[in-house]
Amino acid sequence: MSTEQLEKRLRRRSIHRSRSTALAVTLVVVILVAAWIGTEAVLKAIGQGPLLADPQTVADTALKPDAAFTTIAEVIAAVLVIAGIVLVVLALKPGRQPRSGIDHDRGAVIIDTRILASTAANAAALAAGVPEANTSASARGHRTQVHVVPLSGIPVDTHTVEHAVQDRLSRLGGKHGSSVQVTVEQKGTLA
Repeated sequence: MSTEQLEKRLRRRSIHRSRSTALAVTLVVVILVAAWIGTEAVLKAIGQGPLLADPQTVADTALKPDAAFTTIAEVIAAVLVIAGIVLVVLALKPGRQPRSGIDHDRGAVIIDTRILASTAANAAALAAGVPEANTSASARGHRTQVHVVPLSGIPVDTHTVEHAVQDRLSRLGGKHGSSVQVTVEQKGTLA
């Protein structure tokens, strides 16, 4: 495996959430159920009594349920439905962490998107000539949204702020700053 492929793989693993915990729990449950059924089958084959319950007796009772068995079956069914919903949500939920990869000649660099947002807010404050407390930003993927509250009576040029943010983020490498949206409030604050 080349160094470039390794860095690409490391970057992807650092940015995306692992689903191995859910998979491991599911496999452990399936293995335990299979082991129980196998153990009961072996015990029945050698003429011993069941460990927990004979699978044939469980199947016969399920076909002719009484009140107690129905209640137990409903509880087990509810637990399985909830577990199924959780596993479906884990499978469909985006596995992206709030991190972003930066191109660097010395290796894979991963930074938190809050750092990108802070960098964008700082660049916007300098370009707009407002205190940094009057700017906020959010970064997601390659999109960055910047919100500026101007000082009363001092206009803010949206294009200047947008260009400053794009310039600062593009220095980080990659496609950061390729999509910047700047919103300037209509009402300003007092200096």
